[in-house]
Amino acid sequence: MALPNELTEALDNLLEGEISFNDINIDSKEISKRYRDNNNDGNRLVTSNKEAVAYALSRMPATYESVLDCLKNVFEKNNFDIDSVLDVGAGTGAATWALFSFFDKKNYSCFEREDAMIGIGNELMKNSELSDIAKWTKFDAVNDSIEEKYDLIVVSYMINELPKDQIKNVVEKLWKATNKILLIIEPGTPNGYSNIKQMRSLLSKNGAKIIAPCPHGEECPLPEDDWCQFTCRVQRSKIHKILKDGSSPFEDEKYSYIAFSKLDCESSDNRILRHPIINKGYSEYKVCSKDGIKNVKLSKKDGAKYKEAKKKSAGDSLNI
Repeated sequence: MALPNELTEALDNLLEGEISFNDINIDSKEISKRYRDNNNDGNRLVTSNKEAVAYALSRMPATYESVLDCLKNVFEKNNFDIDSVLDVGAGTGAATWALFSFFDKKNYSCFEREDAMIGIGNELMKNSELSDIAKWTKFDAVNDSIEEKYDLIVVSYMINELPKDQIKNVVEKLWKATNKILLIIEPGTPNGYSNIKQMRSLLSKNGAKIIAPCPHGEECPLPEDDWCQFTCRVQRSKIHKILKDGSSPFEDEKYSYIAFSKLDCESSDNRILRHPIINKGYSEYKVCSKDGIKNVKLSKKDGAKYKEAKKKSAGDSLNI
């Protein structure tokens, strides 16, 4: 799914400012390196206005798509009534744009530590409906408290920026501020998934119910040298191609996530863990189920199940 037209136009308008495209290109590559090298060391990764512009142009499409992907899975089987939404570590607002695409009009709050990110986030929203319904607040996840409660809290690509010794405190703070659902998204890397497992263990002990992607609340059955990641396809604009040094019209964003609920909820019976293997006349799927990891083969003789499964990809639920 492409970015909303309003956001695409607002991103294009960033290029008409005083910052040269050459500087944006250099900064985007430096920022990418910082994020790749980051290992929960707590360093500030984007601080200046021109870095925030480069971040918005290079990272917002992928964050938008991954958040939207997760929301579809979270609400696949559950019709939660959501009125208030909090985007923590909002960056330049990509997750809030995805939330707005999914929910339409709600009360949105964007918490972000960096003034530069808040400034660009506001700039991108100023000519959209979000300008009237999204409120930005300067917020440090480690040191600041959350005074209100929210029906849905979304934290995308932020936990991996925290110091390791602060993850537990921050996650408990987020859970305390959650009325109904807490959705956390991390990079689809071993380190990102390690953070997901840590939060899964912590909140499960505190009574949290897992909505997605896990079909159960038992210990993760994956071996230590494996990790759970999913992929969403991101359409590249002309500018995005240049910043990414690529000619392909798309890229694949790998992410890990977990969604917790304080309400009774229904989870998927089976979750596809890897890209399906499509053969002539049959397909193979590696799935996580309530009974552990399974390798499932479906063929034409399985009728409707086979036809439906052929439309599925990694991250989707599977009826078997």
